[in-house]
Amino acid sequence: SSGINAEYGDIQVTNGDLETPYGMWREIFIWCLISSLVIHLVAGLLAWYSLGGHPIAVYAVPVFLLAGFLTPLFAGTITSAVIMFVYQAGGFTMSSLDAFLFGVGQTIVFTFVAASRIYVTL
Repeated sequence: SSGINAEYGDIQVTNGDLETPYGMWREIFIWCLISSLVIHLVAGLLAWYSLGGHPIAVYAVPVFLLAGFLTPLFAGTITSAVIMFVYQAGGFTMSSLDAFLFGVGQTIVFTFVAASRIYVTL
């Protein structure tokens, strides 16, 4: 494949994998999953710290991490596939930066939608 190749010690990084549909989908999905877990871990630790000695606060971190895993697992899978199909249909070449921005962008949109739905119920 004709991609950008770089070698770091024993690890070889190639950009050619993002030319395949599965490679594009996987890269976007992985970034969505990682960024979602990071945001939900920070939220869980903040809730645990701010609730202090509350007996239910110990369950906040696992619940937030579960939400941070399940959202990309279901919604992230679908939206990553849609982005991949658009790139494939348009004949575009995806770089690693594009995949990173799409994955983190999905997490930002998912977090905003989840937070805005909470305000509706109040």
